[in-house]
Amino acid sequence: MVTMHKRPRHTSRRAETLLMETVEEYLQSVEEYFFSSLSAATTDLPNIHDAVNRLWLDISRYGPPIPSLPALGDFQLPPPPPPPPPQLQPSATLASEHPWIIGSLAVGILGTGLLAGYTTVRSRRKNHHRVKLQSNDRRQVVVVLGGDTALALPLILDLEAKGFIVIASVSTPEAVSVLEQQSHGYVRALVLDPNEPATISVFLRSLASTLSRRFPLSASGDPFASPASHPYIQSVICLLTLPTPTPSIHAPLEHISLRNTYLPFLSATHITPLQVLQAMMPLLRTGPARARDKGKKSIIVCLPAIDARVGLPFASMQAMSAAGTLRGVEVLRREINLASLTDQTESMKNIKVVVADVGLLDVGIYSSVPPQDNIYKPMEAWSTSEKLAYGPAFVSISHTARPSPSRWGAFTAIFKNKGLYGVARAPSNTRVFVDNIVSVVTGGRHNPYFFGLGRIIGQTRNWLRGERFSIGAGATTYKFASYLPSSILDTILNIPAFLISLRNCLIPVEPFVKPPEILPRPVQPAMINSLFL
Repeated sequence: MVTMHKRPRHTSRRAETLLMETVEEYLQSVEEYFFSSLSAATTDLPNIHDAVNRLWLDISRYGPPIPSLPALGDFQLPPPPPPPPPQLQPSATLASEHPWIIGSLAVGILGTGLLAGYTTVRSRRKNHHRVKLQSNDRRQVVVVLGGDTALALPLILDLEAKGFIVIASVSTPEAVSVLEQQSHGYVRALVLDPNEPATISVFLRSLASTLSRRFPLSASGDPFASPASHPYIQSVICLLTLPTPTPSIHAPLEHISLRNTYLPFLSATHITPLQVLQAMMPLLRTGPARARDKGKKSIIVCLPAIDARVGLPFASMQAMSAAGTLRGVEVLRREINLASLTDQTESMKNIKVVVADVGLLDVGIYSSVPPQDNIYKPMEAWSTSEKLAYGPAFVSISHTARPSPSRWGAFTAIFKNKGLYGVARAPSNTRVFVDNIVSVVTGGRHNPYFFGLGRIIGQTRNWLRGERFSIGAGATTYKFASYLPSSILDTILNIPAFLISLRNCLIPVEPFVKPPEILPRPVQPAMINSLFL
């Protein structure tokens, strides 16, 4: 039996390694031999060019002559072809012959393009604004004090249309349903009677509960909603400081009972509004942090321009109340501005206090001039000495020009003996008042017309007019009149009474007896004879 011995594995590996090394050495030696042979065979290759040059020189020197080739000579390149005529030459000719037609077409095309672009942008913004309003994510609240006054309804409806939640105060419970029915679910009416101070606490509690509910009013509540999603107060508009439709007392200060007459009026137009503003200041300071991106919060107090700027005779109650409210609001604004410099939370920097002087509007209630109808009725309660002392002056300022349809009508009335000796001041539209107040609430950002230029104009206008401005007919006049010295202002205010006194000196009849406008027909002579017969 032959025994087979296995070769060790390490011996075979060593043999393979030796074989590979031998092959590599052989290939390297072949490569070196090839390069050395090639370099030895091509030593004279760089001198071939020189050899050819020497050969050409020897042939040209010692060989037969080489015939010369004919030269090309001078030649001139042909001129380039003329450029093609411009394609716009007929158009330019037509424009030079008919400039007005071409200009009109260009303006029309440019205007059409701008109108199409503006219409497209406006429609997109309207759709975006409509979708935004239809969503339930309304959180900014505007509190309107005096929601049942004549100026409140158009202001409330416009604020609701701009995307705000409006909480308005009304003086009677019956006015709550009347106001809410005219809205679209984002107006809440709460009872606050300015003549009843006890309703202030009730109004503040109802306001706090309203801020924790969802809007519109028909929406169901969410008990799991976080406080950060609740509405917050963005602005407070006070209309309680304006005169009410109820006729105010026009009498000399000597006659007014300060305890029985002036104190209730002062409480309704001065104390109650300021007390409500005091309670709302913490709510304005503690709003959410992201509310600062919506613009500054505002406190807007509306005052009658005549009473706040000048103060007419026999309107002492209105003038004293307006002056006191104005001074209190100005002090509040200065306190907020001073506190904003040292407030680390920056909550006071986000509050703006504005005063609006309201003049004559088409609602016909904001006037401090005694009414012409029943001029003598307010004088019935005066004493005899008061009638003698103040009666002629009271009647003189009450004898103002009656409204006429036009200036031509006033001119023709002189010859018709109708007593129309002037044209009454035309009141401003209520829309002017609404637009100015809404511009303050929104910071001028509610006018996106003409590619956003209206927003820039609104913000610039708010910055220019500052923290007190005038609205309505006559407001600007009394604004400039308040800058006059007291002696000049008093002289101007006394001109009507002076003219009336001159008239009274010249007429032969009693000046305080106003003849009826419709006189009885004269008695015919035939009727007199029949009576005696």
